[in-house]
Amino acid sequence: MRDRPPSLPPALDAELDEALSLVPLVDVVPDLADRVFHRITACLVEALLHEARVRIDEGVPDRATRLTEMCRLVVALEEQGLWERPDPPPRGRR
Repeated sequence: MRDRPPSLPPALDAELDEALSLVPLVDVVPDLADRVFHRITACLVEALLHEARVRIDEGVPDRATRLTEMCRLVVALEEQGLWERPDPPPRGRR
């Protein structure tokens, strides 16, 4: 088992940084809050799924439990309308 948190893939890390940089604009730009919230939520869900993948690759014994928790989180977010699966990025974007 590792003793440090996993790092995010560079593209996801950059996406999250960019989304977080938009937070100060929420008060200035009308209708931006929902888009920023959904973008940050999508990044965080991807980060959790990345963590699950890393744990599987490392052979962590409780991976089934962790995967189940991640799936429940995604389903709960979808059911509450807090996250939709994003369309895949256009080819060559990432």
